[in-house]
Amino acid sequence: MGRRPGTEKRQRTHMFTVRFSPQEADRARHLADRAGQSVAALIRQSLFNVPPPRAVRRPTVNHKAVAQLLGQLGKIGTNINQLAKQANAGRYQENTIELALRDLMELRTACLQALGREPDRPLDDSL
Repeated sequence: MGRRPGTEKRQRTHMFTVRFSPQEADRARHLADRAGQSVAALIRQSLFNVPPPRAVRRPTVNHKAVAQLLGQLGKIGTNINQLAKQANAGRYQENTIELALRDLMELRTACLQALGREPDRPLDDSL
């Protein structure tokens, strides 16, 4: 019980509030993303000329890919609603559900790739 939680061990206890214009905020986020660090770490480095902390690698956001994925997700949601209506009407179609599941698995793979990660398992070709 002698150990303090990580938040109590922090030496940086003072906070400042700074206001940025939208353009300045975008630029600060962009510079921090490129450097692989938070905006606070970037400001601290700029002010005190200290080496940045070890950065946690954050994937860069591919906005075009994310927009496409959101569009695909919307289409899949529509398909699932249609499947639910068919099932409620007693018209169950197994192959349609399998196709929707395949679409979801492909979307999952695309999301992981957009994040710079490899999928942990390949698509099941039996569907």
